[in-house]
Amino acid sequence: MCGRFKRGSDKQRIATAFHVNAGLDESVFDEGDDLRPQSMQPVIYTNDDGERQIELMRWAFKLPDRLLFNARSEGIERSKFWKDAFFTGRCILPGDAIYEWKEAEKGKKKPKYEFTIPGQHPFGMAAVWKLWKNPKTDHWEKTFAVLTGEPNELMAPIHDRMTTFLEPRDYEEYLAPSERPPVHLLRILPASKMKARLVDATPISNQQVNLFDSQ
Repeated sequence: MCGRFKRGSDKQRIATAFHVNAGLDESVFDEGDDLRPQSMQPVIYTNDDGERQIELMRWAFKLPDRLLFNARSEGIERSKFWKDAFFTGRCILPGDAIYEWKEAEKGKKKPKYEFTIPGQHPFGMAAVWKLWKNPKTDHWEKTFAVLTGEPNELMAPIHDRMTTFLEPRDYEEYLAPSERPPVHLLRILPASKMKARLVDATPISNQQVNLFDSQ
């Protein structure tokens, strides 16, 4: 899944990689090594004028009983909660690495792994956005979730879910408005295209890494 990620690329590099031509002056953000849900992150989508736009959106929908920052790729086109967002709110989250923690015996440290895609800095994570009413401010906000799917052979020993990555050649089709949403682009990235390395084994609680997927 995607509950922590790194963005080492600056705004200009992201704009070049994703052919962004709108929202650059308004979007101000820094690089980060430990980006997490509920923070404001830059995502890329196609605006009403048909332009590729970058905009800061809040990561995760805060529901009364849980936090939704991932959405299952499988069946998303039929999902009661995510269907509309997948049809009209597809977007891409740029990043340079994701982090996952491997389960460990009780009382032992959870090893932390970094996953990258060599040759793609930044890479694109499939995501969806929709409006969410912030109960604290009573204002509507653009909020997004990252799509996840079955893990490949590299991820499977670490976690049973994996971020849904998009191939650069698929960015245009994924973002383009369409009456038939591009479910076929939600593929499992081959393990041969990814690299994993052990970062550390610092203690982390189950609560910190508890990731919620919504059907």
